[in-house]
Amino acid sequence: MRTLIIDDEKKAREGIKLLLIGDPQVDLIGEAKDGKEAIDKISSMKPDLIFLDIQMPGINGFDVLGSMSEQNWPIVIFSTAYDQYALKAFEVNALDYLLKPYSSERFHKSLDRAKDYFNNKKDPSLEEKLKSLLQEYQKNQNGDALIHSESDSDSRLIVKSNGKIHFLQLKDINWIEAMDSYVKIHLSDHTHIVKSTLKTLERKYKIFVQIHKSHLVNVQKIQYLESYFNGDFFVVLENDIRVRGSRNFKSNLPKTL
Repeated sequence: MRTLIIDDEKKAREGIKLLLIGDPQVDLIGEAKDGKEAIDKISSMKPDLIFLDIQMPGINGFDVLGSMSEQNWPIVIFSTAYDQYALKAFEVNALDYLLKPYSSERFHKSLDRAKDYFNNKKDPSLEEKLKSLLQEYQKNQNGDALIHSESDSDSRLIVKSNGKIHFLQLKDINWIEAMDSYVKIHLSDHTHIVKSTLKTLERKYKIFVQIHKSHLVNVQKIQYLESYFNGDFFVVLENDIRVRGSRNFKSNLPKTL
């Protein structure tokens, strides 16, 4: 079984690797230290089995699972520190999990179940159980959020919406609108509303410039400016998208416009 370890604690990842040493059926293909890295590696490596920590900052284990199509779900061994909601959800859906700290005996019991499923496909309801677990988690979410990458060079905006993770390419975002403590992200064919601020986004992602107290635009999308009253203006983006700008922010625009 091609196996991937996902946990934000290095000590936990090392512990799992030690427990897997010498197992002829396990081919350890890698590890991930957070949810973002996990999603990327699951997509590229196509593991048969993942050890998935639930409690990770930003993108947690449920979010990782929700980012994948059901047809591509690997076998999952969940692990979690004590979490009343998570444990209840696992028990209701009759899914196995490892409660940290766990013994070697308990670990291998879960691993044997995973092997049995992989070798014999004895539990055809596993996908339905995972689906039910994920739906229950998504139903109890408190709202949408923006998850910032640690890397300043990341070309994507990570949005958590209804328990699912969306990777938005920065180049596909036209403009961003402030809505109280939320922002509305405008793409060509859809929008996302998430909790964040224009100031945070402009500081983190240099592709955006502020042209109004409530508007950021993607500088790469700007075609030309149109004058308006009292020194205000419109920025015209690709596909003839027009966004209102204020004279107080005109100096933020590239000098070539």
